[in-house]
Amino acid sequence: MNAYLTPLKAAAFALCIALFACNAPTESTLPTSSGFSPEGGPVYFGSEASVQLVKDIDAAWAAEDMEQLASFFADTCVFDWHDGNRYEGPEAFIGRIMADTLDHDWTFNWAYAVDANLEEAGDWVHAGFDVKTTQDSVLVEHAWFQEWYYIEGGKVLYWYNMKGTRPN
Repeated sequence: MNAYLTPLKAAAFALCIALFACNAPTESTLPTSSGFSPEGGPVYFGSEASVQLVKDIDAAWAAEDMEQLASFFADTCVFDWHDGNRYEGPEAFIGRIMADTLDHDWTFNWAYAVDANLEEAGDWVHAGFDVKTTQDSVLVEHAWFQEWYYIEGGKVLYWYNMKGTRPN
């Protein structure tokens, strides 16, 4: 018999390597945090429920369902807008939306949740939008919006956004 690897020996050798040399990551070997927060500690992934809430906010706004939109915010929610204006409470924020005379077409590009303190309730959702603003079907502005939502107990308590204009 030949002392070199036979197909059967080669297959057995490959199987041994696959079984013993390659360990799939376990929950304990995956990173649980990264970076740092304003509080100085690490940042963890937040909840999918908070991301879903932001998706629901987007859907209600796109459908122009202001009653549904208002239901996602705590009565004491504060909205800090990119232009420096602050709106306190859902009614003030909805009033700001309704006073806007421009048309906005947007793409919801991303959302993820982070949590700076796993011992306390609440987490932050960061979301990004590509927005084209028109008036009478004429492009007025193209901008990217980045928004942060602080969510606790299934309601937004704080929301602020930043806007970066893009070339038309």
